[in-house]
Amino acid sequence: MNKALSASLISLAALISTAVSAGEAYDNIKQNKEIKVGVTGDYMPFSEKLEDGQYIGIEHDLAAVFAKELGVKLTLVPTSWPTLMQDFQAGKFDIGMTGISINDARKQYAYFSTSYYNYGKTPITLCKNVEKFDSLEKIDQPSTTVIINEGGTNAIFARETLQQANLHVEPTNKYVYDRILDGTVDLMIPDSVEADYRARHWDELCRSMPDSEFTQSSIGTMMPQDEELQVEINRILAELEESGKLAEIIDKNMGIKI
Repeated sequence: MNKALSASLISLAALISTAVSAGEAYDNIKQNKEIKVGVTGDYMPFSEKLEDGQYIGIEHDLAAVFAKELGVKLTLVPTSWPTLMQDFQAGKFDIGMTGISINDARKQYAYFSTSYYNYGKTPITLCKNVEKFDSLEKIDQPSTTVIINEGGTNAIFARETLQQANLHVEPTNKYVYDRILDGTVDLMIPDSVEADYRARHWDELCRSMPDSEFTQSSIGTMMPQDEELQVEINRILAELEESGKLAEIIDKNMGIKI
């Protein structure tokens, strides 16, 4: 299994109360015979919307398994990184599955499943520029332009860490790598899983610090504060991990070039 996978359960402490009481979210899903999953469609290998409207990625394969195991219909609900938590709190979808980082800010309003991918922030640039950007000190210069996608943890990290570099803001994550390839920007500091995916499929792109990650984070399914739903999702994930199917889903999507 990929070393980034983790079998350990994420311990969830007592969180801020929401309108969803214990069991209510799970009961609604079963009663409606439908699970609505919020996706951004701009973060491969987790969630990508193709030109024909089809969605692919790790999260979409997992969501299909969740729906099948729960015996309900799967409905994908478009959202965005800037509006993710707003849409979630407004009840536009039951669970969020789009490569969502587990962090304290989100845990104020949501429960998370067991983590199924661990990663850290790391820079990616044109392979010819690797030596130019092989340290944070070299990156954080007035002559450097770093691209960020608004609304996600990439933007938060860049704004908190980079004091001198210029930040080029894109509204979504979908075209950030095009901006590196066409020379509009110098690099990006995304999650290592995304950097590895891009470097695997684009010969021009390389991690400039392949053995380093600036942070440590985990990805999981975000859901209402409903222990019954959390238990069910974790049960399905545990079965997938034990059978090896979770690793198969991840490896398959890491190998898909969009």
